[in-house]
Amino acid sequence: MITLYRLHDDGRLRGEHIVLPDPQPGQPDAPPRLADSAEEAAALHAGLLADDELAPPILVRSDVLWIDLCEPDEQEKRWVSEQFTVELPDVEELEEIESSSRFYLEGDGIHVVSLFPHRKGREPQTANVAFHLHGRQLISMRHEDIGLLRLFRNHLRRQRLSPEDGWEVLLALLAMKVDYLADEIEDIYRALEALGKQAVHPEALEDTLHGILLQERYNDKVRQSLLDSQRLLRQLTRHLPSAPRQKSRRQEIRDMLRDIDSLNPHTTFIFDKVNFLLDASIGFTNLDQSRIIKIFSVAAVVFMPPTLIASIYGMNFHWMPELDEDWGYPFALCLMGVSALSTYLFFKWKKWL
Repeated sequence: MITLYRLHDDGRLRGEHIVLPDPQPGQPDAPPRLADSAEEAAALHAGLLADDELAPPILVRSDVLWIDLCEPDEQEKRWVSEQFTVELPDVEELEEIESSSRFYLEGDGIHVVSLFPHRKGREPQTANVAFHLHGRQLISMRHEDIGLLRLFRNHLRRQRLSPEDGWEVLLALLAMKVDYLADEIEDIYRALEALGKQAVHPEALEDTLHGILLQERYNDKVRQSLLDSQRLLRQLTRHLPSAPRQKSRRQEIRDMLRDIDSLNPHTTFIFDKVNFLLDASIGFTNLDQSRIIKIFSVAAVVFMPPTLIASIYGMNFHWMPELDEDWGYPFALCLMGVSALSTYLFFKWKKWL
């Protein structure tokens, strides 16, 4: 889906969805249509809305600040490339990790790739988003929907942000990303605090270990995103264009870098805490198992003397006089009880119990 954000005469930035009709064999390409909402765009794609029910867009490049492509197909990528004279990367290029592929100058534009955290259910994920800065315009492209960008678009729609060009859009998005990562770290701390209290209960071992490992994965994604943002912001600082607000933008980048520097030690501490909780959980479980084994060991030792006595009198030799006496049986029972009690008291005296 293609979303254009235009700066209107009233100074407000509004988003509009560009809908490209499906090409028909042997016919010229139909002009794109303009949808005010994602629901209208989805209805047109589903055939629930006729092409002529949506107005054709009047594309004035100078008033477009942000072009956002979410899960674009080849037709949408080709249309954006032709309209805005830019070469969009493919999926493989987005996943490359070397610095030369994630930040480079292309003509008079800047191409960057940034890592954004998001969640699918409870599972932490990261997704690469490509950005192309050219003049006042920002083009972004990603191959999966990201909650943080949905939140950013919602802020634009509610006029909580008022960027004046593509640079301000990108910096505002990166600032929101850093705030989101800080919130994630706070959530991880709270979750680990609860898991620490749960770790002393061996019966909840499986849930505890699962929760600890889940928070470790969250922290891993947060740390990756922080390091990626730190690298990106440092590179952007060196290529800020001359503009009336260049000084304030440079200060904004410095503030974000300071925030990232303050967050990085937290991720290191969380890794240490995760390892401690894992060791503690397994240690409590081993201690509980040791108690169980100790009970069986003591029981085996306590009943060893009575078993020996019972074995002796079970041999039934003719020259065992106790077998012919009336008191023989109660005598053997008493002897077995005394031997078991003596062994137990000896263990207590040695403080082995």
